[in-house]
Amino acid sequence: MVKEYINYISHIKGMSANTSKAYYKDLMAFVRWAGERNLRWSTISRDDIDNYVTYLSSNGKSPSTTNRMLSSISGIYNYMRRIGKDVENPCRYESRRKLAKTTPNTISNEELKKAYLHSHGVAKVMLGLLCCTGIRLQELLDIRWEDINFEMNTISINGKGAKGRIAYATSESLETLKTYKSNNEVSGKIFTLSQREVREIIYKALKPYCNAPQLSPHAIRHSYATNIAINGGNVVTLAVLLGHNNISTTQRYIDNANVAAQQLSLNNQILN
Repeated sequence: MVKEYINYISHIKGMSANTSKAYYKDLMAFVRWAGERNLRWSTISRDDIDNYVTYLSSNGKSPSTTNRMLSSISGIYNYMRRIGKDVENPCRYESRRKLAKTTPNTISNEELKKAYLHSHGVAKVMLGLLCCTGIRLQELLDIRWEDINFEMNTISINGKGAKGRIAYATSESLETLKTYKSNNEVSGKIFTLSQREVREIIYKALKPYCNAPQLSPHAIRHSYATNIAINGGNVVTLAVLLGHNNISTTQRYIDNANVAAQQLSLNNQILN
């Protein structure tokens, strides 16, 4: 059943390979736990789910990891009901663990600009695209030459869940890309690297100039989103630019921007 469900979310729902892999891992962990207790899909109760949450917590799983695992369990039950299985979904909202509010990890514009100006080759191309579009790492790797409109400065992005959107690049970042293009293949994907290789390239480019605790493509995405929010971007527009399905996911950038504005106002009062 697990493999059937993973095939469904991968090929029908269009979830990314990374998400599908995480769901598979989560579900197999649950299958092992349930098997040790002689539980079946059709007999698992809400109490069993609560016991599983307790088990995960006692084994050091964070609230966010626990909630993700419960989402995968809920998902496979919804799938079973969809295909006509006579089962009830035992996952309930009350089982979810409360998450502490976190501030998105960001890198300052000044530091990103320094890193960009001092980078070369593929690192410069990647930094330019990530900084001006806020796209995800896998979205960057999925870009094909034919996705880019150099006249309109736009890129067609193949987002999460096979949902496309348009990203707006700067003319400078695309000029850098043109130079890169002249020395490389002009069809197919722009980058033929793994996620791990890109993270390494970005980390090395950022490290000498940035002091943020996390130096990664996703930290650049956080920086892009927070910067737009600080400059007045509303939650709906930002959700579209980021490719978020759920606006609540985007709201934290608006909240972060409001906190930053309040802090700036306080600092000005102190200094003046």
